Amino acid sequence: MLPTFDLLDLQSTDDSHRFQLTARKELCTPFGFLYGGSGIAASIEAAERATDRPLQWVTTQFIGRPLPDEVIDLEVLIPAAGRATTQAQVFGTVTEPSGDRRTVFTSLCAHTDRPTGDAVGFADMLDVPAPEECPPMSDPFAAAVAGSFFDHLERRLAAGKLALEAIDDPQTGPLALWCRIPDHVIGSGATQAFIADIIPLAVSAALGVAPGGTSLDNTVRIIDPEPSEWVLLDIVADGFHRSIGHGSLRLWSQDGRLIGTAQQTCIIRTSHHTT
Repeated sequence: MLPTFDLLDLQSTDDSHRFQLTARKELCTPFGFLYGGSGIAASIEAAERATDRPLQWVTTQFIGRPLPDEVIDLEVLIPAAGRATTQAQVFGTVTEPSGDRRTVFTSLCAHTDRPTGDAVGFADMLDVPAPEECPPMSDPFAAAVAGSFFDHLERRLAAGKLALEAIDDPQTGPLALWCRIPDHVIGSGATQAFIADIIPLAVSAALGVAPGGTSLDNTVRIIDPEPSEWVLLDIVADGFHRSIGHGSLRLWSQDGRLIGTAQQTCIIRTSHHTT
């Protein structure tokens, strides 16, 4: 049986290819809309349930902003299903009071149940202190973050600087963050995606500006889903042009395994910081 990410509370329906996600406040940002990591995690879990195969790759395009307590309908289409690999598409929509439906995100996914046991790693994890030796990441925004998805992440700064500490003093060199989800191990596609949505903060830090950004897309590749309590995010801000930031990160288990990679494109701005 494939693992589930209980925090999402993704609900099945009478249709095995349709699911529902309520945008509870604990899945939303402090600014009153669904956290991108929640949306991509829900897409992954919906696609895994529909295909009955674990995720290998997902890319999600964020089109709208689901508001707190809105119900998101997730429909999974399967354009190709082979002996070991399945390609899936996920469409997330919200039904308006008028009955009209608005699309809020779409995802493309690849899944496989090919045999394991042939894993090889080609990269080395950064040499950083253990999580318990690192300071907690400071709150990145002036707004209160309690009551949002921040409540379900513990993050500790292992290298570099982020958020308010980088304003007018741009981050250079390695940037790494230990992360855990209290009461839940990290390894599945959904849990890796939930913690990997952090590149806008890294781009803001590299620019030396107030942290803030909205995602255009987010891609996650699962290399090794064997779970870990703590995961190290090795984050790189790759570039910035036309207000658009690009970045990438590697996800490492506490015992040094590369468990996944992620890439993200985002608009760097703080105009949505309304609370």
